[in-house]
Amino acid sequence: MNITKKGYFDTIQELIEHLNASSVAYAVLRNYDNLLEDEIYMEGHGDIDLICEDSMKLASEIGAVDHPGHIKNGQGNGTHYIVYINNVEVSLDLRHVGDGYYCEKWQKDILENRKLHNGFYVLSDEDHFFTLVYHAIFQKEVFSVEYQERLKKMGGDLEISIQENTVEFYVSLLEKHMKERGYVYEYPVDKHVPLHKRHIQDKSLFVMHNSRYIEHVLFEAKVDLIAFLVKIYHKVKRKK
Repeated sequence: MNITKKGYFDTIQELIEHLNASSVAYAVLRNYDNLLEDEIYMEGHGDIDLICEDSMKLASEIGAVDHPGHIKNGQGNGTHYIVYINNVEVSLDLRHVGDGYYCEKWQKDILENRKLHNGFYVLSDEDHFFTLVYHAIFQKEVFSVEYQERLKKMGGDLEISIQENTVEFYVSLLEKHMKERGYVYEYPVDKHVPLHKRHIQDKSLFVMHNSRYIEHVLFEAKVDLIAFLVKIYHKVKRKK
């Protein structure tokens, strides 16, 4: 299939066709119930999270371009890309094997266990549930009610007994699953994605990468400093 203009597609279905024709295995990570509805992208609400074997190769094959907000020294970061659907910009996050978004063994298993759904690849039901637990607790600031409700329903569908809607219960459930499969916690290469270590119950499941840790600490300090300066600015402005 030929892309007439790099990264431009008439419909989401056309993008999916190019993804399926690629030599790189991929799967949509989550929020794919409305993926095929072009109207979402026309309203500017659409963004797509994928996991794949090789993000740069996949981006090249489908014509995705580096997200301008994530270019440093003239180079993209290998994760954040954009495509255009009917001339509307759509963010495309390509998480990939070895980037620490989930540990490498889990990422490989995710791609091995993926399934076809409405013409595109998604995670297996089990991987979908446990990666969402991980994402909702360790990669988000707050374990939201929305995630709690989604996980409770997904757990029921998998015949997993959800006894409590608490962080502690879900982490215990997650870590049991991780131990059985040899998965670990680690900092992602992408410093914009946190790893809230305070929720880890079994510290032996955490693998330290010093360079990633330093990147995360420096980035979080910068974010905190900016937030503090903004707070001071507004406080001073109110007094004038």
